Amino acid sequence: MSQPSEHLPRSDDAAAYVLGALDESEAAEFRAHADECAICAVELERLRTTAAVLPLALPRLEAPRRLRRRVLAGARAEQAGRVRAPRRALRHHTRFQLAGAGGLAAGLAIGALVLAPSNPGTSVIRASVASASAWHTARRPVAWLKRSGDRAELVVEHLPQAGAGKVYELWIERSGRPEPTDALFEPTSSGRADANVPGGVAGASAVLVTAEPRGGSKVPSMAPLIAASLQD
Repeated sequence: MSQPSEHLPRSDDAAAYVLGALDESEAAEFRAHADECAICAVELERLRTTAAVLPLALPRLEAPRRLRRRVLAGARAEQAGRVRAPRRALRHHTRFQLAGAGGLAAGLAIGALVLAPSNPGTSVIRASVASASAWHTARRPVAWLKRSGDRAELVVEHLPQAGAGKVYELWIERSGRPEPTDALFEPTSSGRADANVPGGVAGASAVLVTAEPRGGSKVPSMAPLIAASLQD
């Protein structure tokens, strides 16, 4: 997991990324950082969720024609490459525009706080992921384990399909031996997967993932593709 010193300079970028206030190169740079930083990845997911539902809670207001024409003209100019605001100025402008349009920026921040784990015992554990050759893809998945007490959930991004006739199986390692679970899962079309750890992780040393024949296996047929250590 990225150290706090690596995370702090990017703490404002998640909201700017969700709001579309980063240019193409900055957005690509932040995506690469979020792939390696579990803290930013979790924050990004919270902000995306908040941004998706927040408009539903706001009343629909008709923008003045003059303002609408000005916004559309600016959008067309930027699309044509005639306007390119500096990064800092763009963020500043975006925040004020949103604040003037009903407090969306403030609502996004408040929503993120509401969605944040309320239990101080909640932790995010960055999982180890096998090399790209094991996935037969150029991009390795990113995985982390969200733990609160004995409860845990594995979250994976950029997860490819397990392969023909196969499914991903979650294992709990205790006393050095992987125990099978009934948690069999596949990624969504976007490559996202969320899997709750059945029975919790009390006494466990790690949470593992392998690709197994459909229906699951009693014994792993391969080395773990994902491993989240629960040991300090």
